[in-house]
Amino acid sequence: MSLEITVLGSSGGYAASGRACSGYLFRHDGKCLVVDIGAGTLSNLLRYVEVDEIDGVAISHAHYDHYVDIHGLLTARQYWVTPLPPLPVLLPSYAVEVIGSPISQQTREKFFSCMEIHEIAAGRREDFAGFPVTAMPGDHAVESYIMRIEAGDLKVCYSGDTDVCDSLFELARGVDFFICEATFTSQYPRKEGGHLSASEAGEIANKVGAKRLLLTHVWPTLDEEVALADAKKKFGGDVSLAKEGIVFEL
Repeated sequence: MSLEITVLGSSGGYAASGRACSGYLFRHDGKCLVVDIGAGTLSNLLRYVEVDEIDGVAISHAHYDHYVDIHGLLTARQYWVTPLPPLPVLLPSYAVEVIGSPISQQTREKFFSCMEIHEIAAGRREDFAGFPVTAMPGDHAVESYIMRIEAGDLKVCYSGDTDVCDSLFELARGVDFFICEATFTSQYPRKEGGHLSASEAGEIANKVGAKRLLLTHVWPTLDEEVALADAKKKFGGDVSLAKEGIVFEL
C-alpha cells in the first residue's frame, strides 16, 4: 500500500503570504500522522482530515513555526461533537513546558488532558501512530530532532531544523524520500548556523543516496527557484519544492 505525504506548510521562520510554516500529513494503511504543526498548518490540515481522524502528531522541536498549531488542534478535539481520547504527541521532553506556557494555570490541566505525551528517546525505533519512527538529535539553536518515518518498505527522512550533522547522514541514508530544510539560498551572502542551505541539502541527498529530495523551510524573502537550482547542482536525482497542497505518493 502506498504512502501519501501532503504538504501542509513549507515556509521557514514565518509564514509567507498565503503560505504556512512547517507541517506534513503522512497517510498509510488507514493511519494519519502529522509531522510538525507550525503556524498556519491547521487550516490546511482540515482540508484533508477531521480532527478525530488524526492518529498522532510528531513535533521536531519547540520553535513556534514547527509546533504552535497544536494549540488549535487540541482545542478542536477538546470540544469535538463526541468525546475523543487524548491525542498521542511525540516531542522532545522540554517542549511540554514550552507548549504549556501560553495556557493559563486554570485551564492547563484540562488542556494537557487532551494529550498523550510520548517523549522522544533518541535513536530508538518505536511505533508511533501506526508508523515506525526513529529520531536523533540535529544541530540547531534548541534541542531539535531529525526523524526517519517508515511505511511498509518505504523510508522517509524529515530533517526538521538542523545544520550538517552525523545524525542527518545516518537517518537519511538510502531513503525513498528526503524532506530537507533549505533555509538559505545562494542569494544569501552567508549562512546562519543551525540551518542548511539548499546547496547543502542537495549535497547531503547525493552523499546518502536518497531517491527523491523535497526542499522545504526556504526563508520567505528568498527565491525558491534559486533554492531548486542550487540543490540540483549538487544532486542529480528528483528534486522538488514543497508547496502547500502538493500531495506526493510513494
